[in-house]
Amino acid sequence: KMFLAGAKNLESKKEWINDLNVFPVPDGDTGTNMTLTIMSAAKEVSAMGEPDMMSLCKAISSGSLRGARGNSGVILSQLFRGFTKSVREKSTVDIPAFADAFEKAVETAYKAVMKPKEGTILTVAKGAAVRARELAEEGCDDLSVFFDEVIKYADEVLEQTPEMLPVLKQAGVVDSGGQGLMQVLKGAYDAFLGKEIDLTIGEVTHAAPVKTGVETQTDVEIKYGYCTEFIILLTRNFNIKNEMDFKEYLESIGDSIVVVADDDVVKVHVHTNDPGLAIQKALKYGALSNMKIDNMRLEHQEKLFKSGQMPAKEVEKEEEMPHKEVGFIAV
Repeated sequence: KMFLAGAKNLESKKEWINDLNVFPVPDGDTGTNMTLTIMSAAKEVSAMGEPDMMSLCKAISSGSLRGARGNSGVILSQLFRGFTKSVREKSTVDIPAFADAFEKAVETAYKAVMKPKEGTILTVAKGAAVRARELAEEGCDDLSVFFDEVIKYADEVLEQTPEMLPVLKQAGVVDSGGQGLMQVLKGAYDAFLGKEIDLTIGEVTHAAPVKTGVETQTDVEIKYGYCTEFIILLTRNFNIKNEMDFKEYLESIGDSIVVVADDDVVKVHVHTNDPGLAIQKALKYGALSNMKIDNMRLEHQEKLFKSGQMPAKEVEKEEEMPHKEVGFIAV
């Protein structure tokens, strides 16, 4: 119930989180990507009858990875992966176990990101883990107090993210991925407290944008224009050396690289100007699935247009351009 409530709370706030999105690229989709990621797992969880801890953890971990969208979504999936890895063999979870799980979540997420950046969802997750460990060592034995204190401290860390990333300070916002994570934690806590929550999991829809007063930056240079992601269904060995070589190649053609190997699949996310190069390299290791390529420059223009900040002549150009997303599904 806590996991499903966290997913529902994130979904309800996704447009607000989209409006906060200025890093790493101001394309206005962090909330949507994180929601699609968590809802992929939530659908598996809600379909379970009487899950045990192991099957629940597997559904959360594999479901979120396979459905992961965008940089923030892949990182969120790795937070879940680390957390569930820590608790999957436990029959009960107490405060020391939660502290261990928070730390494992952070460790797993940091390892997945090629060049971790502070002032992001990673920093907020780390703050939650630090406070969780402090409370465990202080002998806190009340889960309600524990969750409340962890969330309060993580919120404080979130409020400090503009001091860590100048682009956030310039825009007057906190990190969107970090805010998304906070909504998951707050939703989960509401369920723990017994609040009445509709846990029905349906299709992700686009709600009406929430007015936040956040102005989209108009003078942004997007170095790598295509958000490219896919899953490799491995047909050959993908050991540590293969993984490092693959990451190094992706770094030579782009940035915002996240590569996660999990059993017989590899989730790949990269921002690049030539998606075909990433795809060709990946095909050496297996077949591709869940392929998605977004033109982030067009997404940024669309965000400017919706906020009323795009000049009329740019709007005309926008209307002549192709759709911002090119999607592929490999079966």
